[in-house]
Amino acid sequence: MMKRKWGIISISILLLLMLATGCGNTTATEGSGKAEEKGEYVIKFAHVVSASTAKGKAAEKFKELLEERTDGQIKVEVFPDSQLGADREITEQMQSGTIQMNAPFTGVLPAFVKQFEVFDLPFLFKDRDHVKRAVNGELGEIFNQHLEKQGLRALGYWDGGFKHLTNSKHTIQKPEDLDGLKMRVSQSPLLISQFQAMGAGGVSIDFAELYTALQTKTVDGQENPLSNIVSKKFYEVQDYLTLSAHGYMAYPLIISEQFYQNLPADLQKAVDEVAAEVTDWQWEQSAKDEEAYIKTIEESGIEITELSDSDKEAFIQATSGVYEDFKEVEGSQELLDAIKEAEEE
Repeated sequence: MMKRKWGIISISILLLLMLATGCGNTTATEGSGKAEEKGEYVIKFAHVVSASTAKGKAAEKFKELLEERTDGQIKVEVFPDSQLGADREITEQMQSGTIQMNAPFTGVLPAFVKQFEVFDLPFLFKDRDHVKRAVNGELGEIFNQHLEKQGLRALGYWDGGFKHLTNSKHTIQKPEDLDGLKMRVSQSPLLISQFQAMGAGGVSIDFAELYTALQTKTVDGQENPLSNIVSKKFYEVQDYLTLSAHGYMAYPLIISEQFYQNLPADLQKAVDEVAAEVTDWQWEQSAKDEEAYIKTIEESGIEITELSDSDKEAFIQATSGVYEDFKEVEGSQELLDAIKEAEEE
């Protein structure tokens, strides 16, 4: 009788241990962003700019709306200010599955999709409306197809603004004023070629290290939209700003294709809808912020130079050879045609 009783107790303990072991198995699937038992998906959204910019605020809005619309089934963790690396490093981590989202500036994407070099061409877009029509039309569709081949999916294109020149040496009002200056640019060969065409040295430095490089005079100047010039306080270590609007900076909102395909259909729909809503909001916010940035720069005491039409034409002529270099990129004419078509709409 005693043996039978101990046998029943032993079986009961064994069953309890098996249940406890099963309940404790809540590990996340490696690289998938999914917590198996809880049914939650985690998006690590990394980017390199300040949380105070339109892009930074849009990333937080994306987090807020997506978590709300999915009742917490998708959790979004935002990492601004290059916390998880530079744009290229973040995008590489997206391909390996350790990060799920980014909104990189187009200057680093030619390392993954060569056709993105088109954004590095000078004086390519007439204005913001021209850009918006292009990325929401045939141009965006072409890029989306190329991105998916790299394991990435574009959910939209955010506005970075037109780039302007700053430096610590002297006023820049004509191309020859750049002669001899060391200008920081991204890794793009076309951007380096642009500055070399005007006699300047193009130096590649990570965005996170740019303030220090300007402060220590490692480089004399740089190009960026007003949002980055103000949020990173480049005006503290630069004396001259030229409102050149010589190039445009777009931010494709991209997600890991593998992660996206692993989502149930209803969550994919939520991601798409929130991305579209936030993209519209980001463009509006970016335009509003531009006015405040100009005021901040004016109050900083930096010398501001605006280009006349003839000044701008001189820059266009000085950098026109870069378009010939771009013709070597596969599908270059198709991209230029799509941009031209968007201008005429």
